Amino acid sequence: MLETLNIKNFAIIENTSLSFNLGFNVLIGQTGAGKSIVINALKFVLGDKPNKDNIRTGENEMYVKAVFSNLSQKVNDCLNSFDIACDDVLIISRSFNIEGKSSCKINGETVTVSMLKQIGSLLVDICGQHDGTMLLNSNNHLSLLDSYAKDSLLKDKKELCELLSKKKEIEKEILSLGGDDKDRERTLDLLDYQIKEIENANLKEGEDEQLENDIQVMSNHEKISNALEITYSGLSNDNLYQALSNLELAGNYDNKLLEYAERLKSVFIEFEDISSSINEYMSNMSFSENELDNLTLRLESIKSLKKKYGNTIEDVLNYLDECKTKYENIQNSEELLLKLQSQKVDIIKELYNVCVKIHNTRIKVAKEIEAKVEKELATLGMKNTKFTIMFNQLPDIENAQFTTSGFDTIEFMFSANAGEQQRSLVKTISGGELSRFMLAIKNVFASCEDTNLLIFDEIDSGVSGEVGYLVGQKLAILSKTYQIICITHLPQVTALADNYIYISKQVEGEHTKSVASYLTTEQLASYLVTLFGSK
Repeated sequence: MLETLNIKNFAIIENTSLSFNLGFNVLIGQTGAGKSIVINALKFVLGDKPNKDNIRTGENEMYVKAVFSNLSQKVNDCLNSFDIACDDVLIISRSFNIEGKSSCKINGETVTVSMLKQIGSLLVDICGQHDGTMLLNSNNHLSLLDSYAKDSLLKDKKELCELLSKKKEIEKEILSLGGDDKDRERTLDLLDYQIKEIENANLKEGEDEQLENDIQVMSNHEKISNALEITYSGLSNDNLYQALSNLELAGNYDNKLLEYAERLKSVFIEFEDISSSINEYMSNMSFSENELDNLTLRLESIKSLKKKYGNTIEDVLNYLDECKTKYENIQNSEELLLKLQSQKVDIIKELYNVCVKIHNTRIKVAKEIEAKVEKELATLGMKNTKFTIMFNQLPDIENAQFTTSGFDTIEFMFSANAGEQQRSLVKTISGGELSRFMLAIKNVFASCEDTNLLIFDEIDSGVSGEVGYLVGQKLAILSKTYQIICITHLPQVTALADNYIYISKQVEGEHTKSVASYLTTEQLASYLVTLFGSK
């Protein structure tokens, strides 16, 4: 149960601490006093998306703390999975500042918003006007039915997911072998083209680098030639030869000079070798515009292949090997493909059978829900209401579309008056009827909920008089099993509550703030007259 809720700088709430009891708690007060702000603050501390506009004007940060006790086993298990210690008292706090920074803590441990939401979903079930919107979308009806039947469907849904996973793996293998006959032919044609394109190129590793060098040399032929002629001319003078001869002559008179002569002789030999090599290079130099064009075309061809099949020639050649292997596997995979296709047929049969089982379970559960919802609606002043869960026609195995939910689609059908044909609830239900229908649904599905706290945000919207009293009675009955917190504008509902929290606005100077006070049974009568009139 929710014990306390401390709210600071949230919208017009400056600093309020609310205490809640077991049973039926109501929040009452004038429109705009801040009742819904209390619920929004609770949503925020349990992981709802924050909004800077909710920070009280003039403040930098909003803060909410909620204290829960009498925790369910599921909450304790969830806390254990997060390695958060708990002694049956759970303290959740969250702050959010004007810079957009948020801090979330559970029992003093910093947690993520995702963890906060996971815990929150096990602590509180909030039924507000948006739930009516949810009911008015037929896409949500199947998940609602399944939430009631989750224990009955658990085993079959698990098997369904496993079979879908197997089917996906088989289809992946079939695709790797080329798919069906047409796909295989297309794949083989493509692989054959790619193999021939790469093989006909006769690629050699490093060839592209060599081509780039050759193109650069040939493109700069004239510059290289001029530079080499000047170099060769400088190497061809006789100065070094004469120096060596004179040094050898002097060495005949001083042995020490012969050492220098030997060293110079080594230089002279290297000198002559370089000169000879340059001369040979110059002799072999040639330039052909046609050859340059051919080299450029060859390099562009290699670049094109690299763009298609890999960043380097080595990558392209590796891709060639992969294509050859895949081509061979597809050609030789007829037996394996037949085996996989047979397995897929068997999996589809199993999927169909499981989906039929799920369908039949849903049919059975739907009848139970229909009867219970009609019974609940009767106690809410809608005795002639007819409610049916309509299923789509069962598909044959060839046309069945399998999902993790099976192949069912459903829609809630509704008639509020005797003799009227049932039509789509989405199209026929009125606002007042929708409020009662939501309460009936909540009452029927309450036993399936994981939470011990139910919050109703203006569930009595659109009803009045005796119907309002019936709504209050239904909430009172629920409060025997769950802690109920309800925002209401009806005196009929308020009078049936156990605890009364009055929310009002106060103006202090230029600021408005929302405050809470607790009413005794004796005080309630005068407040009801103030809020709702003498009626």
